[in-house]
Amino acid sequence: MGIVFAAPAVQPDPREVAEGRFMSWTGVNGETFVLSYGTFPSMLPGVQGLHMPQMDVRSSSSPLVHGEDLRSYHIPSRRVFWPLMFQARSASEWRTQHAAFFDSFHPIVPGTWTVGEGDDARTLALVGVFDGNHVFQVDPFLTGYANIGLELSAPRPLWRGQAVRQTFLGAEAGVDFIPDEPGDVYYLSSDSSFALANIDNPGNEPAYLTWTVNGPLTSIQLGVDGAIIEVAIPVPEGSALTIDTDPAAQFATLDGDDVTAELGFQLFGPVPAGGTSPLVIQAEGTGSVVAELTPLYWRAY
Repeated sequence: MGIVFAAPAVQPDPREVAEGRFMSWTGVNGETFVLSYGTFPSMLPGVQGLHMPQMDVRSSSSPLVHGEDLRSYHIPSRRVFWPLMFQARSASEWRTQHAAFFDSFHPIVPGTWTVGEGDDARTLALVGVFDGNHVFQVDPFLTGYANIGLELSAPRPLWRGQAVRQTFLGAEAGVDFIPDEPGDVYYLSSDSSFALANIDNPGNEPAYLTWTVNGPLTSIQLGVDGAIIEVAIPVPEGSALTIDTDPAAQFATLDGDDVTAELGFQLFGPVPAGGTSPLVIQAEGTGSVVAELTPLYWRAY
């Protein structure tokens, strides 16, 4: 029997199979910096904050049962570290660009770190963490060069994806709730069961809805997973009622005016992670209802 020797494995040039993930920083002053090799500054290897967050697991135990019962978990603020290279062609360029970059950070007002582009982009709000101990080993005004490690913190540690939005249009009696052609626009009426109304949450964590009710609509009920909002506020034609159910915000406005008190006590529920959930939407009138959520992810990709 003849012996056949396999061809030696050839490692592809990584530059031919992949490009570095796009990253940018938008500071508190609105200025945006692209963070990649060859930019000012350039992101070096050793970035922290892109992968899994810290998860503090809460458990309980009993002397009658070996081991422990895992009850819940909590994700604290996320530590972020950027190893940055600053390189300029002149002292004046160094002074201008270095100042512009560091002036875009604040210790309590967040800027936005973006990773990826288009539909794949995810964002994380960051604030600066400064202890005042950085040392320049060589005067950068002489060399135009310095490596600086930047400590940052994400008070809200989950990466935010692109918004998921469903629009439901009011209709006169006789218009079917499910349209003839597939799409993301559905018709609503007070005598529909809305059993097929749903929204996707592709994220890793439950996400709360923002509802926008465009008049004219009355007798409005909105909800998800058994948590129903009874809206006693009529929304006339030309007006818009916005209800943000996120526990970090939880407000209602009618044409920009705060009507949270008028909405009264309500039970807000999140859309569970990783699937499709039914919505409850009932109203009378020919306006529209928009249900929107922002998926929350553990990682930047």
